[in-house]
Amino acid sequence: MKEVDYKMKTKIDYINKKTKFGFIGMNEEAAKAHNIPWKHKKHPEETIEIYKHMPKDFRTTTEHHEEIERYLMKSKHEKYHEAHANALRFENLNIPFPTKNIKQKLKEEHFKIK
Repeated sequence: MKEVDYKMKTKIDYINKKTKFGFIGMNEEAAKAHNIPWKHKKHPEETIEIYKHMPKDFRTTTEHHEEIERYLMKSKHEKYHEAHANALRFENLNIPFPTKNIKQKLKEEHFKIK
């Protein structure tokens, strides 16, 4: 079985204000978990919102966090809090998210992936 790429045709939408509850990054799966209306009607599953008024390196980190979180929720069926915690753990490891054999590589890093 072929594993899905974690970027999954992601489109980044840079927004001028933070989302409901002050989030600086949001994906459609996290929005569902927080009962936040998702306004991207044409391609909702392909869009991540990022607050654009922050330093570029922090914005890039947030983009990767949202992509990883979305991948874990959509492909591995993790709940929001599990996916968010794992995305934060990956940020702290300071290594790139694997693009091949994702499940195996995450298990090698001691992530509990379904």
